[in-house]
Amino acid sequence: MTAGLGPEVCALVAAVLNGTIGVLTRTGLDQGATPAMIAFWKCFGAFVVVSLLCACRHDLGTQTVRLARRWPQFACLAFLGIFSLYHFETTAFSHASIPLVSFLTYAAGGATLALSGRFLGETTTRRKTAAFLAIVLGVGVMGLFESGIDGSTAGIALALAGGCGYALFIFLAKWFRIGSGLPQLVWLFGFGSAFLSIPLLREGFAMPSGVAWITLCALVLLPTIGGFYFTTRAVESGQASKVQIIETSDPLFATLFGFALFGDRLSQEGLLGAGFIAIGLVIAVWDRPGDGATSARYDV
Repeated sequence: MTAGLGPEVCALVAAVLNGTIGVLTRTGLDQGATPAMIAFWKCFGAFVVVSLLCACRHDLGTQTVRLARRWPQFACLAFLGIFSLYHFETTAFSHASIPLVSFLTYAAGGATLALSGRFLGETTTRRKTAAFLAIVLGVGVMGLFESGIDGSTAGIALALAGGCGYALFIFLAKWFRIGSGLPQLVWLFGFGSAFLSIPLLREGFAMPSGVAWITLCALVLLPTIGGFYFTTRAVESGQASKVQIIETSDPLFATLFGFALFGDRLSQEGLLGAGFIAIGLVIAVWDRPGDGATSARYDV
């Protein structure tokens, strides 16, 4: 389905889908769901959907079974990319504003650039650095000058923890060479659901009710299944550092969704920040011959 899409396009699609997380999560919280409830049920719902899809196709079912020998790697990735991101980021939304959480979560992704250059043989070019700095600057400007930007120390710490976990997920997904596809998602969401069940059980196991299910279904399909599918696809065929750079633009799309759904408008400073993000995206996505070269061991 995505064979014709380059890694940059896949990463951009993932950023767009991930941009729905803040709006949908805050909606779910307003509908009475708790952070632990949202984090678990959107992951478990995704696990059920992808498991059924793989069970309906013999080839996908066979691939899923063959991946069983790599369960320690999937458990590690699920803890970092799903439990850390979903638990900490979702909880952070109840302690801090959406723009602040988005900024801190993806600003922590600078770790991916350093790790990719050190261990994956990916060159940290001036163009990559310029793209990342432009996007982070844009997100920072949007966060600092828009109204309603606030958060407690707990919210800041939780957002940074979620961002560091996701940065390590992108790096290790490339390091482990897990590939991409629905079979990989079965294992990621399966372990992720097991990890996320712990905080839910601690607060008292409960199921969402009423319209909260509609919000959860949107979270399952868009940022959970869609976001992770396109992220793993991008990491498989592209550079982990470039994927992280492009996905750092998430707050721009979160702002656009906020405008489309709630009529939230950007100030002049916010528009300036959006402009920096757009420039960073153009720099990151614009490809030239030789830019995608990585060490032979990690080319896929």
